[in-house]
Amino acid sequence: MAMSDDRELLKSRPSGWHRPMWWANGLAVLVLLATYLAPHVSPKLFWPLVLLAYAYPFQVALHGIFLLYWLIARPKRMLLSGIALLIGGSHIGDHFQLRGSAAPPEGVEAEGTKLISWNVRLFDLYNWDSNDRTRDAIFDVLRREDAGILCLQEFFHSSDKRYFRTRDALVGELGYRAEHMAWSQKARNDQHFGIATFSRHPIVRRGQVAFAERSGNLCIWTDVAVEGDTVRVYNAHLASFHFGDQDYRFLDSLNTGTDTETIKVRGGRILGLLRSGSVRRAEEVAAIVEDMAGSPHPVVFCGDINDVPMSYAYGQLRGNRRDAFVESGSGTGGTYIGKLPRLRIDHILHDEAIASWGFEVLPEELSDHRANRVMIAVR
Repeated sequence: MAMSDDRELLKSRPSGWHRPMWWANGLAVLVLLATYLAPHVSPKLFWPLVLLAYAYPFQVALHGIFLLYWLIARPKRMLLSGIALLIGGSHIGDHFQLRGSAAPPEGVEAEGTKLISWNVRLFDLYNWDSNDRTRDAIFDVLRREDAGILCLQEFFHSSDKRYFRTRDALVGELGYRAEHMAWSQKARNDQHFGIATFSRHPIVRRGQVAFAERSGNLCIWTDVAVEGDTVRVYNAHLASFHFGDQDYRFLDSLNTGTDTETIKVRGGRILGLLRSGSVRRAEEVAAIVEDMAGSPHPVVFCGDINDVPMSYAYGQLRGNRRDAFVESGSGTGGTYIGKLPRLRIDHILHDEAIASWGFEVLPEELSDHRANRVMIAVR
C-alpha cells in the first residue's frame, strides 16, 4: 500500500523534463498578478508597472501556451495559469471581444447619433504620406460616415490661402452646424494645432479642462443637445512618450547584436521617456476625472490617451463607465498603426445613462491611428 502511494506521489510531481516549464509558469503567474496592479497604482508611485500593462496581451497569450502544454502533459497543472487568469478575468474583455453587436441594447428607443473619434495627425500636413492625397482621403471617410458628432485630435486649421481650410470644409462642405476648437500651439501664417469637436446637433456650452503643466496636451468638453437630451462630450489628447526616430531605430536593432553601452544609453533614455510620459498622463487624467465628476449631464469621453486598457490612465478614466469597445466591439480593437502596432490607445467611454452599439474601428490607415466609430443614445 505504501509503495502504491509513493508511485502516485511521484506521478503527481513534475518530472525533470517538465520542471523548467513549471518554474517558468510560476514566474509568469507572479508577473501577471503584479500586472493586475497597474490600473490601480499611479505611475507617480511605481512607474515600472507601465511596462507590464503594455505586455498584458502577450502575457495572456503566454498563459494560453502554458495551459495547452499542461493539458497534454499534466492536466492538473493547468490550475496555476487558469486561476491566475480567472483572478483578472474582467481585463480579458477589455482587450479581446469575440463578436460585436450592431443592434441597440434592449429598451433603447432613441434612434441615436453616430460618433467618431479620430487622431488625424494634422491631416498629413507635413507630407508624412503625400499630404493632399491623404487629406482628401480622410475627408472622403468623414463624408461617407456622416457622423453626428465628430471628435478630432491633432487637428490643424489655418485661414491662410496656402493651406487647405479644414474647419471651413467641415462646416461648409460636410454640413456641420457647430464646432468647438482649442489650440495647444499656434505658428506663423495663422497655423493652429490642437483638437476639435464638430456637431450636427446644437452645442449649448463649451469648456476646457485645465492641466497643471503646459505640455501641449488638451481636453475640451462640449455640451451637445441630442434628441431632447444634453450630453457632455469630452475630447482629449493626452501625453505621449515622445519617442523619436532614433528610439525606434534602437528598438528595431535590439536583435542585431547591439553593444552593451548603446543598450545602456538608449535603453535608459527610453525608460526615462516611459516614466515621464506616464506620470504626465496620470496628472492630466486626475484633472479630467475631477471635471467629469462635476458634469450636470451624462458624459461621453473620446480621445487618444496614448495608453492601453490595462493602464492607470485608462482605469481612472473608465471608473464606473462603460467602454464602447467592450459593449459592442469585436477583435482586439487596435487603433495605433505606427511603430508599435495593434495597441488600443484611442478610447470611447460613457456613463451608464448612455447606451452604445455598433462599435467599430474603421479600417482606413490614413493617419498613425485608426478611427473609432459608435452609435450612442441617452437611455
